[in-house]
Amino acid sequence: MTATSVRPASRPATTQQRRQAALLRRTQFWARLVTGLLIAVVFLAPVLYVAMISFETPTHFLTHPMSPPTSADLSNFSQAWTGADLATELINTVIYSVAAAALSTALALLIAFPLARKLVRGHHQLYLLLLVGMFLPLAYIPLFVEARMLHLYNNVPGYIILHVGFGPNLPLGVILIYAFIQAVPQELDESAWVDGTGYLTYLLRVIVPLTRPALLISFLYAMLQVWNDIIGPVVLLAGTSANLFPITRGIYNFYGLNESDYVIFAAAVTIASLPLVIVFAGTQRQLVRAAIAGSVKG
Repeated sequence: MTATSVRPASRPATTQQRRQAALLRRTQFWARLVTGLLIAVVFLAPVLYVAMISFETPTHFLTHPMSPPTSADLSNFSQAWTGADLATELINTVIYSVAAAALSTALALLIAFPLARKLVRGHHQLYLLLLVGMFLPLAYIPLFVEARMLHLYNNVPGYIILHVGFGPNLPLGVILIYAFIQAVPQELDESAWVDGTGYLTYLLRVIVPLTRPALLISFLYAMLQVWNDIIGPVVLLAGTSANLFPITRGIYNFYGLNESDYVIFAAAVTIASLPLVIVFAGTQRQLVRAAIAGSVKG
């Protein structure tokens, strides 16, 4: 004979309790809204200020640097476009960033899958090594020496390869894809092996669609890092190779030690930022889906 415990019936919430719960929800909503607006202002204020400067005349900027211009001066953009040869540099930047991001993402997938499936010895130690590598600073002097020795200095393939193998792009991509692959059932692997599916075919047809959010984030992050790289062009490209410069190297033609043209410099920075804004605006829906998928898998 077993004793059964009878739970007392829960009492319905009183009017005062419902009011307190509603007040708490409203307070949390407004607190989150205000916090989000403050974060947006902190991050957007410098961007909007640079965009405002790009429409000012040099005289107005020197006399009233914090006030908006009375009339937009669009000639700053044309001077920035022609003065630093931004057309060629923008094409170079697209080639560098897209190629390096694609190679980095592909290598991250090839590394993350055997680590996640424990197909290699010391997989845990390798994963920790990649995790630590994300936080280590990039040593440009040894990188410069290695680039000279391997004939990767001052050429397009070398600049792309050096951005793939060094820096946080590859470790971060491996860690992101690693987490998504762990959520993929291993029964799919076994079914594929039984059916005779090849290793690369399985990765392309099964793993890639299931880890698309992580691949997208890895690609965009790597692309952003290469696009915004300032020190890399100075170290890895010779000063006489202007036709190989990315856009971050070209905009510094308007910024010097003794004289700087800030309004044209701001216009060049705005031109360099617009493609990234368009890319992230176009992939916003996919990024939201990636964030939701990552939170569910976590």
